[in-house]
Amino acid sequence: MNKVLLISEDLLKTNTPISENVQSDELRFGIIQAQAIFLQESLGTNLFEEMLNLVDTNAILSPSNAVYKNLLDTYIQPMLITYAYYLVIDNFYVKFVSVGLTQNRSEQGDKIDHRTFQYLKSNAKQQAEFNDNLLRRHLIFRSGLYPEYNSGNLNDGQLPPIPATPFQSPLTIPTSAFAWSSKWRASGGNGCFNAMGPLCAGSPFPTWYGHTTNS
Repeated sequence: MNKVLLISEDLLKTNTPISENVQSDELRFGIIQAQAIFLQESLGTNLFEEMLNLVDTNAILSPSNAVYKNLLDTYIQPMLITYAYYLVIDNFYVKFVSVGLTQNRSEQGDKIDHRTFQYLKSNAKQQAEFNDNLLRRHLIFRSGLYPEYNSGNLNDGQLPPIPATPFQSPLTIPTSAFAWSSKWRASGGNGCFNAMGPLCAGSPFPTWYGHTTNS
């Protein structure tokens, strides 16, 4: 099951600067790692394994699984493309050979310096985290569409979904609790609001955010 790919090597090439002449086996490891680490954290193990099973059996194409197909096409694949690209950049910068690590060289161009490499990695990570954030927000607001997302039946070694955003925006957006008005406090409320409404027991999320009835 862990060999099921939710994006193809060709799709990764088409949507990134990776050249067409790059061997597919150099990209497959990055895709598998992006799925097992980053995607499983966002979906949780139950929904993650359900997506792998639906793709592996082609049941994802059934009209009854249209919501899962939309999840795959609209949110999962863009997230995986950017995370897989983020991971495989390392493979293009250095290679493991029998004598140790070597830095790639090309007859058609000069090797990049480490500062440029760090910039490319940082930029790729920010894009991946942004797409991951879109996926996690969709799952929170539409959690009722995916029963596996809210399932609490986890075995040893399995992960619950992580709803917190992985993307750190340079903008400051009010998310933590702050006193809204003396009128609200006088009416018996807890005085906690953020930009989306009243908060639940001082949580950074409003009372309706991520409720199991969201659909």
